[in-house]
This record gives sequence, C-alpha cells and structure tokens, in this order.
Amino acid sequence: MNKKQIRLLTQNTLIGALYVVLTLINPISYGMFQFRLSTLLMGVPFYKPQLSLGILIGVMISNIPSPLGPIDILSGFLIQSVSLYIFNRIFKNSYVKSAAYGIWCGFVVAAALYYSLQVPFWPSVFGVAVSNILFAFLGTFIVEKFLTGFLDKTVVE
Repeated sequence: MNKKQIRLLTQNTLIGALYVVLTLINPISYGMFQFRLSTLLMGVPFYKPQLSLGILIGVMISNIPSPLGPIDILSGFLIQSVSLYIFNRIFKNSYVKSAAYGIWCGFVVAAALYYSLQVPFWPSVFGVAVSNILFAFLGTFIVEKFLTGFLDKTVVE
C-alpha cells in the first residue's frame, strides 16, 4: 500500500468510527421513529464519494446492537449501498441525494420492521423517511457551508 491508499483507508476508518459513535450515543437510533445523529454524516460522501466505504462499514457496525440484529445489518447495507453507489451517481444535487436517501431509508426500514415485528408499514415509512431526510439535509447543509474547504484540503482524491 502506498501513502495515498493508507491515508484514504485511515479517513474511511475515521468517518466510519464517527458514524458508529454518533449512532450508539443516541438512544433513538433504531425503530419506527429514529433520530440518528450519525445521519448528519451522509452529506460527506455526497461531496467526497471516496469516503462512502467508511459510512457503509460504519452503518453495518452500528446496526449490530439493533433489536433486529442481522436483518438491520443487511437493511443498512442495502440502504447505504444504493444511496452511496447509485443515488450518488444518478443525482447531481446533494439535497436531491439526501431526499432520495431518506425516502429509500423509510421504505427499507419499514419493510424490515414490518417483516420482523409486524410494525405498521406506512407509518414506519413516514416516520423513518422524514427523520432521515431532515438529518441528511442538515448534514448536507453543514458540509456544504462549513466543511467543503476542509474536505477539499484533507480528503485523498
């Protein structure tokens, strides 16, 4: 591995670890009404796609203690994979990416909750989607207004 690869791996590890910490310190990170502080980080890979792997791994690790266990790990992987590797390529605007992420998250989490716990599907879609859209929008705004210069200087291209 060269220096550039090691630096990118380190940056992905740091953002993944930050995602895990922000998820686990928050008591409302799982279920029908979730307010994941870690979703604020979704704006980062929308501007710096090379940090997508860190978020993906962070989500999977964060979902290990979930009440749904392996289903939540798989759901998180599906949500992030589509959001970071498909939506990030299809959509140009980061706020549109945030909205697509939140809506997709609402449907996948609601399906997992319905399948596992028979939680009502449509209220779950709404609850999860709205909270994820709000946090993703806020995170995108923070990255856009305050962090793009820092990310441009520090993140390996």
